[in-house]
Amino acid sequence: MRKNKFLLPLLLPLCSAVSIRAFEIPPGAEEAFLILPGGFKVKAELALTRAEQAKGLMFRRELKEDRGMLFVFADGGERTFWMKNTYLPLDIVMLDRGLKILKIFHKVFPSRPGQSDLEVARVSGRGRYVLELAGGTARKRGLKPGSVIKISFPAKKPVVAK
Repeated sequence: MRKNKFLLPLLLPLCSAVSIRAFEIPPGAEEAFLILPGGFKVKAELALTRAEQAKGLMFRRELKEDRGMLFVFADGGERTFWMKNTYLPLDIVMLDRGLKILKIFHKVFPSRPGQSDLEVARVSGRGRYVLELAGGTARKRGLKPGSVIKISFPAKKPVVAK
């Protein structure tokens, strides 16, 4: 017991130095700017509510390489993404609370109209945040597990009274 008493003060600074805090989303934010490890910038829509997360990028026919969607969850639990009514291939990037890449699913197959639900692609993994990008972007931009993404939010434009 005595050994632990002396070891604890040595470990506390180490623990606080490596702990990573989740970022704060400004009230009313609808999008974020993400800087990928190679410096490439992505403008991402935020999926904050269950309804926004359920819809995701459904029904879209195109997604530019510098666009995406960032899903924000309350914890780092298990996430399953289902490609139902998603008509373009996506890279799905699972991130921890510090935006470190945990896992990447490359070019997840889109669904086809009339496709059986059992045939629709799904992927699962742990993540506090999940970033969807146009299929092929993750490889093209050199994303890999362990890389960290930076985030910022657009400044609110002041409302001018008329």
